[in-house]
Amino acid sequence: MKKILVLLTTLFLLVGQFIYAQNKTENAILSMDKKPFYLESGVNVSLPVHIEMYRSHRLAVGVNVRAGKIISRKLELGIRFDYDYRFIKKNSRILTPKSTLEERALHSNFSLFSIKPNVQFNLNSNWYWGAETGVGYALSDENSKIGLGFVTEYASNQQFGLCSGLYFGKSFIINAKKNKVNLSMDLTQFLAHGHAENSLGLRINYRFLN
Repeated sequence: MKKILVLLTTLFLLVGQFIYAQNKTENAILSMDKKPFYLESGVNVSLPVHIEMYRSHRLAVGVNVRAGKIISRKLELGIRFDYDYRFIKKNSRILTPKSTLEERALHSNFSLFSIKPNVQFNLNSNWYWGAETGVGYALSDENSKIGLGFVTEYASNQQFGLCSGLYFGKSFIINAKKNKVNLSMDLTQFLAHGHAENSLGLRINYRFLN
């Protein structure tokens, strides 16, 4: 009799645990269904890794905003707006009255704006990687019409180009609402006339769940 009671008690406990786990999973799925969209924003820092850009410029700092849609636990789609301001190499601005517009722009800070649709793959609840591509617009402090025209492979008035990137990162849950801080390493490029200027950097974003 005691063995039967122990067996029944064990069975009820197992069934109870199964039901609890199933309800928890269903609630998580429902929660995902109710919150398929999210917004994240943060800051970027990067360095040029191509010889053309690296000879004249160094650190860039900026901000980004990304809107995303959860397709499944492994797949997300989104669109990102990036703004970066890149500084010239220290003590590199040595110009003369005969310096051309391209030479002056070569030794001037510039801004780069981009908008890039992206796809993100979640390896698990913490790690992810993604790819994005879109259009970029460059604006030189020296002259608003030259953009990245100081790069010899580009046209003198090169402002628009194809902006793409690959990124790999890790998420950290920071509160009871499961809002996340994402830290990623990003390889980005500005492509025009078959020539790409690349940069490597870090991005720190805070994700807001709706």
